[in-house]
Amino acid sequence: MGLSNNQWERFQEFLLKLYQQNRLDGIQKMVMDYLELEIAHHCSMFDYGRAKDGEIIFFHPYSGNLDQGALKDYYKNYQYQDYMVWNFSQTEPFVYRNSDLMPDSMREKSPIYQRWMQPLQVYHGLGCTIVNRHFYGSVTMFRTKETGDFTRDELYLLKILNTHLASHLSMLYPNGVRESDFQNIDMDKHWLKKYHLTEREMEIVLQLQEGLTNQEIGSRLCISEVTVKKHMSHIFGKMQVKNRSQLLLKLEK
Repeated sequence: MGLSNNQWERFQEFLLKLYQQNRLDGIQKMVMDYLELEIAHHCSMFDYGRAKDGEIIFFHPYSGNLDQGALKDYYKNYQYQDYMVWNFSQTEPFVYRNSDLMPDSMREKSPIYQRWMQPLQVYHGLGCTIVNRHFYGSVTMFRTKETGDFTRDELYLLKILNTHLASHLSMLYPNGVRESDFQNIDMDKHWLKKYHLTEREMEIVLQLQEGLTNQEIGSRLCISEVTVKKHMSHIFGKMQVKNRSQLLLKLEK
């Protein structure tokens, strides 16, 4: 069980970018894009969650390859009927293959398989819960029956990814993630749309709000200081400000 040299190199590149990403929605997209390249699957999803009164509340699900109707249907009608959720712990991370936890004959009789998975033509599942002192969320991938079950090497890759993902989220949100944490993300999207900022320009605006210098921004985003200054010039022009101080004041309004 293990990764090839090429897989390790790609994983290290991914980790470098992951630890530089501090947006919750950016983390979701980055993780799912990486998994789509490294672990063959038909569809997948990444949700955030928190423990409340002995239950797990899921919110802000993301999928880059699942029909939005099917995604909404899962969280509206089936998330608590999912036989995998019964195994979720609020205090310990859990990485699993569906086939290791329940015989195929039992899974095929479950409501979620018959009413949600079967219409999507998916059969095998691989997933994890993101836990580090607090429950942060879960990642799930599905495969068709014809593709075959997920391998132990793929299980191992997800396990080491999950360890880093939980560590990163716990550093960003030491008390866990809440639905209210997405209010800032919605505001970011407002600025993107209002001033026609690019994703990269919005990333730089976020770093400015943290008080980082141009050199520090370049280091975090793996771009040169000259490139940072070019982006800053474009940002000032689009937002009609002359300097950092005016930009920060405008963001606070």
